[in-house]
Amino acid sequence: MAFLLAITKPKILVNGQQVPNTRWGANHIPVGAGNYHVRVATPWLFDMGPAETPVPVQPGQAVRCYYRTPAIIFMNGAIGPVPQKTPGIVVMYVLWAFVALMFVLNIAVMASM
Repeated sequence: MAFLLAITKPKILVNGQQVPNTRWGANHIPVGAGNYHVRVATPWLFDMGPAETPVPVQPGQAVRCYYRTPAIIFMNGAIGPVPQKTPGIVVMYVLWAFVALMFVLNIAVMASM
């Protein structure tokens, strides 16, 4: 999925309005004090890995939000005030372990013939 992230930019919406000129990494989005609804996704054939959260901003305050894309395309992403874990990474490891097990079993069966 990393190739997809390399050719796209995140789609960030604040209160339903798309933020222009976004990029992976830190994005500074100036807003006034108030409560905001932030949604982040990766544009593809559909919005991949969507995640959303309410973000309260106090006067003179800077707020950080951390977004993490999912390990599997059809899962939701994660967003929050601290760095997030990759959603679906355990499922991805289990799938890779299953593929490796099938490969090893195939070799064992072929060797026993």
